[in-house]
Amino acid sequence: MTRLAKCCCGKTQIEVSDEPAINCVCHCNNCKQRTGSAFGISAYFRHDQFQIIKDSTNVYELKNEQGKQQRHFCQFCGSTLFWYADCFNNYVGVAGGCFTDNPLPQPTYSCRIDNQSTWILLPDSVNRPLTQTDMETH
Repeated sequence: MTRLAKCCCGKTQIEVSDEPAINCVCHCNNCKQRTGSAFGISAYFRHDQFQIIKDSTNVYELKNEQGKQQRHFCQFCGSTLFWYADCFNNYVGVAGGCFTDNPLPQPTYSCRIDNQSTWILLPDSVNRPLTQTDMETH
């Protein structure tokens, strides 16, 4: 199974194969700012599952306590579509909301629960913390 993810204007598109290795809801400030929302939905795919179909991206590099992150966003509409992060170095992160034609399955993990807004109530099946061990075993 393949899925297509695209930015708002369609000038940047990627394709992924199979299901994400890690599919999570993230409550870190970077994901909140990246999405303009209370959390981000992040799908992580192994590099061999990921292919750029149309590339009109600019790159914004961010450094914080978790290391470096390179966000690839459309130079025309500004949508962040994918990123590379030191803390997920075996994976490419893809913005979950960019899969509009064939949505992702429900997330199975939550990142940075300590930073979750108090009004957000997620199902227990999503509220499992993502650990370093989880990242290494997928």
